[in-house]
Amino acid sequence: MRFEEHDTAREEDWKRIIDAVMAREGRLNGLVNNAGIAGPFPSTFETETVEQWQRMLSINVQGVFLGCKYGVPAMKQSGGGSIVNTSSLAAFLGTPALSAYGASKGAVRQFTKTVAMDCARKGYRIRCNSVHPGIIMTPMGQGILPNDKARERALRTIPIGEFGTPEDIAYGILYLISDESRFVTGTELVIDGGMNAI
Repeated sequence: MRFEEHDTAREEDWKRIIDAVMAREGRLNGLVNNAGIAGPFPSTFETETVEQWQRMLSINVQGVFLGCKYGVPAMKQSGGGSIVNTSSLAAFLGTPALSAYGASKGAVRQFTKTVAMDCARKGYRIRCNSVHPGIIMTPMGQGILPNDKARERALRTIPIGEFGTPEDIAYGILYLISDESRFVTGTELVIDGGMNAI
């Protein structure tokens, strides 16, 4: 396993990372665009600053754009592959208390379809799908639900009756990045305990 520091909003970092993978491994078959931020909470479009808006979009959207921009040519050279972009349940819903976050995740959902259709039409053998977590107990999820009262209120909105874990999302990503999902592209995998079904 190898870890390298990478600012996903910086084009130079993407060039460096993809070039290093190709030099070391000779191919790239899978890419997960998973970096993301949320907050501050609450943040409405009336109270958010332009700087907060731009920072949110630079990480949550520009990072996905750059990953695809540099990942697709490497995958094409490698004979194909799979890209998974982490979006959110927020891509399907209005998010009045997380204005920029919701907008950024909606952009990821749409851009994923664009990449999927472009690659399919060009015969690249590259699939692209998005994963849409609901409320997951990560540090980011805990930041949006800062106290017991907020967590109890949120828990009542989840039909399955519990919060998700990072492993729940990881298994969905594993399916989409693997050859088992070879006939799946341009779609959304919602992993939310049933929230989007209400």
